[in-house]
Amino acid sequence: MHTGDPSLYGAIQEQIQLLGEDGIQYEVVPGVTVAFAAAAALGRQLTQPGGSQTLIFTRLGGRTPVPQSESLGELAKHRASLVVYLSVSHIREVVVELEKGYPVHTPVVVAYRVGWPDERFITSTLSDIADKVEESGIKRQAVIMLGEALTGELEARSKLYDPTFAHGFRKPQREPLSGPAGVAVMALTPEGSKLAANIAANLEESTLYLPDREVPASENARPFSDFKAIVEGSFYKHEGLVYVMATGIVVRLLAPLLRGKERDPAVVVVDELGQNAISLVSGHLGGANRLAKKVAAITGGQAVITTATDVQGKLSFDELAVRAGLVIENLEAVKELNLGLLEERRIGLFDPGKWLQPLVPRSTQLELLERPEAARQEDLSGWVYVDERLASFEPPRCLILRPRSLVVGVGCNRGTSSSEIGAAVEKVLEDHGLSVMAVRNLATVELKKDEVGLNDFLTERGWSAVYYSVDELQAGGTVPSPSKVVKQHLGVESVCEKAAMLSAGTEELLVAKQILGNVTVAVARAGSSW
Repeated sequence: MHTGDPSLYGAIQEQIQLLGEDGIQYEVVPGVTVAFAAAAALGRQLTQPGGSQTLIFTRLGGRTPVPQSESLGELAKHRASLVVYLSVSHIREVVVELEKGYPVHTPVVVAYRVGWPDERFITSTLSDIADKVEESGIKRQAVIMLGEALTGELEARSKLYDPTFAHGFRKPQREPLSGPAGVAVMALTPEGSKLAANIAANLEESTLYLPDREVPASENARPFSDFKAIVEGSFYKHEGLVYVMATGIVVRLLAPLLRGKERDPAVVVVDELGQNAISLVSGHLGGANRLAKKVAAITGGQAVITTATDVQGKLSFDELAVRAGLVIENLEAVKELNLGLLEERRIGLFDPGKWLQPLVPRSTQLELLERPEAARQEDLSGWVYVDERLASFEPPRCLILRPRSLVVGVGCNRGTSSSEIGAAVEKVLEDHGLSVMAVRNLATVELKKDEVGLNDFLTERGWSAVYYSVDELQAGGTVPSPSKVVKQHLGVESVCEKAAMLSAGTEELLVAKQILGNVTVAVARAGSSW
């Protein structure tokens, strides 16, 4: 007899071997390991939509060692949901190892004698769980569980109950919402709350968060009692955040949450008098510089912007890319190209589709290039390539910007998997020298709205789709590759080609229909929005 499940940290392999040597028949009856029993008792899910999709079971090395590659410190770098067995008596050593990968605010639960009448749960964070465990006197018969999923708060909605998600048994009820929810405005003090309420009232799509005691300052405010928790829970749910408080408070709370300029939302900090609106995080890519100017206009204060290009009144390519709706393929090149502008070095610009040119004032610093090869011939310190076509890039340093100009028309047989659709689309784009980062949207026939593999592919890629009725696809001009088979089954001569052309607003195709197994793919180019 074993507690939990006999296959985990038990000795059944030795027992099985001994039973076999004596010719004794046996059967292993699976049980419930403490991690799953504890999750059930707590009402928690160990994996989370939008969060960790991995669960690690492990232990601290002791009399039974663990491989170096499986040490707690190494496993902690994954930041997955993690359960540590047989280690609670060394809780401080466990915490030291886990802090090598997890932020100190990570939720932790120590579960003691789960399923027994005297079961106990100690809930805290990595910062003080050791103190609480030692105060409790728990030294054995407990597991240590940690991960963001233990908060019980959803970072994202699962597809199971998402009304926008179609599968074999239902159609989507509405089109999916795009992007995070506007700007969050927060304050802590009475005066700060009044100013925050005014800012939120004058910012479109804003959400006001105020302490419980200050909610009367605005009837529309969302109350909170734990400021740290609300900051951590809301950070990646909004495209911008405005904090009316001291900068130091914001810096200390946000430091563990920052992931990189390409992912972090815009952050602006405002003093309680509204004199300064400081662009703190994601000035260009996230739009904090623009948000700071909007807030300053509301408060009558000054926007404080410290990015070098703005201070010097120079262009910045990351800001231009955002304004032009371009995707930055190699973000690491932005710094060098912006520095070249600051130092007034000559920069080349290859932009045949004129995606960026309307935003760039005429300057002796910028050299318009008629072809990419000119970048090697001209005396340039760097150059910018704006196009959907793949190319080889040699010195000088090149910043690659992709216009979202490609519409991918897709047709597929019923039951085609997302992986087959993805492989077909990627191969067609690669074979024809087109960047997958330049895809604006997918287009297909309305009958495919409930195609599971297609919807899975769109979700995995984060792409949107445009659907056309049979009548819409059949109307109008001809297509290069009409199909009698498609006409027989769907009542239309073309799906992928006609859908791509309609969505792109063109009568020409970059790539005519390609047939790859159960998938057909065609590609059209949509023009610049300027």
